[in-house]
Amino acid sequence: MKIAILGGGSWGTALAVHLAKNDNGIKVWEFFEEQAKEMQEGRVCKLLPEAKLPENIFVSHKIEEVLSDFELLLLVVPSNHVEKTIEQAKEFIQEQAVIICSKGFGSDLKFLSDVVKEKISGEVYCLYGPTHAEEVCKDMYSGIVLAGGKGKEGLQKVIASDSLKVDLTDDLIGVQVAAALKNILAVFVGVLDGMGLGDNAKAYIMTRGLQEIKDVGVALGAKEETFYGLAGIGDMIVTSTSPHSRNRSVGVEVGKGRKLQEVIDEMAMVAEGVTTLKEAIGLKEKTGLELPLISGLYEILFEGKDPQEILKGI
Repeated sequence: MKIAILGGGSWGTALAVHLAKNDNGIKVWEFFEEQAKEMQEGRVCKLLPEAKLPENIFVSHKIEEVLSDFELLLLVVPSNHVEKTIEQAKEFIQEQAVIICSKGFGSDLKFLSDVVKEKISGEVYCLYGPTHAEEVCKDMYSGIVLAGGKGKEGLQKVIASDSLKVDLTDDLIGVQVAAALKNILAVFVGVLDGMGLGDNAKAYIMTRGLQEIKDVGVALGAKEETFYGLAGIGDMIVTSTSPHSRNRSVGVEVGKGRKLQEVIDEMAMVAEGVTTLKEAIGLKEKTGLELPLISGLYEILFEGKDPQEILKGI
């Protein structure tokens, strides 16, 4: 299958390497020209140095080259760039399916699936789960969830392998809420680690966090069982506990007393939890829920509140 991937970061590269193993023709669009050239000529991605790009992966910073001939499109840009990226790409998309791999919300808390559906006429899916790029690119055993309507069974066969299990669901809302909010929770857990509060505190916040994420999802029309699967509790565990997690790493530094902007400025990649939190605070009004963890982390990161004081209210 001819597959186009928009986004040449660590996850886009890991997916390209994984899909290339099944003799698919892969084209990757990377926004930064220098990075695209480095990937195409050197067969490496500086954001994912563990991966070696096979020869059946083509990389370009020109979107028209990547979208000149494809059957399936994967959208793997940061969530706050999804809208402008699909706007740029829509003239090249006919009826091809689009799989959203970006985790977060669009402007005004729009679901990314709705953002994309407004621009194209083909089927739209989401692919989320506990899958760090650093492990998927090395063919390490993992599981992920493909959400959407008709046609997902065929796509499951394209994506799945002996080392990457693919579950199916029709709960597009649930997987998107889980994918967006677990990143926020991971930042919070990182703050606890940075403060040296121990495993008990993390277990408490992760448990309360999963409940809060589920409450938001159900209020927005999701299925409760989604949050107890790979896209929910699975992704929450890996993002909140793994040293690979950028979101957790940001929280750790803030928990040590550093300023958020200082930490962000040092990062080569995007911590989606921080980006999403700026939008997610609006979920309180949208759902009518209290959301103490989302509100508490917002106060810690953007209002300079003492985490110890915030924890007293959770």
